[in-house]
This record gives sequence, structure tokens and C-alpha cells, in this order.
Amino acid sequence: MQIKTNITTLLIITFSSLLLTGCDTYPYKEKIQESNDYNNPTGDKAKCMMVGRVTQSMYPYTTYYMQEQDLPFAQETRKAFNNRLKNDSLHLFAGIGFFTEEYAGEVDGRATYRYDLTDLGRKYVKFALGETNFCFGRVVVDKINRTNDTINGVGGGTVRDVYYTYHLENVPDWVKDPQIYKRFGYFKEQVNGEPFPGIHSYRVSGNGKLTTMTGESASYQWAYDFNDEIKEE
Repeated sequence: MQIKTNITTLLIITFSSLLLTGCDTYPYKEKIQESNDYNNPTGDKAKCMMVGRVTQSMYPYTTYYMQEQDLPFAQETRKAFNNRLKNDSLHLFAGIGFFTEEYAGEVDGRATYRYDLTDLGRKYVKFALGETNFCFGRVVVDKINRTNDTINGVGGGTVRDVYYTYHLENVPDWVKDPQIYKRFGYFKEQVNGEPFPGIHSYRVSGNGKLTTMTGESASYQWAYDFNDEIKEE
């Protein structure tokens, strides 16, 4: 009975290993780390917080008001809503020293403010996607958990999702404020460098070649509505 039990256990372990690798010897951990580092060459800009559509040439930048920007989000008021989100994000980051903030007078009864990047802000800024973004961290791949192949609903072909565990390093203290990381949809475990689930997606070509589609580094997140209260932990 003991021999049978041991054989059964061995078969279960072997089958579980096959599920993880699918007889696949591809070095996912190393390749996914390489991809993350390629998309984050400085090692400190894996995750980004999107301030808004302000390019480098637009500084010093003066805010403006749009009709309907104080209404809840809706597709028809999206541009106005995003303008308010941008104005609120500028004010938030001015509060931690990334911008100077000057009162610029009133337009149609609405206060406007002028913002410019400080030396501290320039340390963390990344201009991408036509936006001002503040970024942090480096993804370090800890272990591969499983893979899953699906058919791409757009254009066909096979997509392989690789689920893994990672942690972030090079996370500055300003990110660890719940009013900052929660506002932009990040998690306490992430910013404190604890193990966190990640996903890396490949396109699988006919000859089995894997081409990265999406990953964890160089990801960008908008702020949640500043009218929504962020609860302290």
C-alpha cells in the first residue's frame, strides 16, 4: 500500500510539472526578466502614474476649465472629466514637490494655476504617450507559476499568457503614501516590494516563436476620481 501511495504521489507531481511547463523548456523567467529590463532600462520606471496630456514643451503649464468637467464620468463628458483629473493630479504632485504651483488668476470666474517641473519632479518624470507621467520601480521576476494558451479573438493566432510572481525594487518613499499609490490603482504589496502576481503575454507564431505582446514594465495608470475618498489603512 505504501509503494502504491508513493507511485501515485510521484505521478501527481510529474503530471503537475507537465501542466506548468507543457513539456516546454523555454526559459520564461530569464526572458521575461530581459523583457522587463528592456522596457525599463534605467531600472526605476516600471510603473507609471499618468498626470495628464501635458507634453514637455508645454511647461510652464496653465490649467483651464472645461464645461461639464465637474460631472461624473460619462463618454459624452470624457474630455472634460479627464481635464479635471489632470488639474487635480497636477495639484497632488505639487504637494509632494514635483511641481511649482502659482495662482494664475481667474478665467470666467474659475481659478487657474501655473505649474512647472522642479528638479525633484524631473527625477521621476517620463514623457510618453503624449502625457506627463511619474514613474517608479523595477520588476524582479521571482518564479513562473503557469502558462495558458488561448486563441486570439482579434486576428486569430495563439496567445500564451505566462503567470508569474514578481516583486518591485527601487520604489521611492513618496510612492508608499496610500494617498498616492491607491489614487492610481496600485497596491500596498507592490509598493512595499512584497511578492505580487504578474502576467506576460506572448504571440505564438506557426514555428513556435514567441513574441512579447504585453508585460508588467512600462505600464501606465490614470488616477481615480479625486472626488472619491481614499481610505487610510
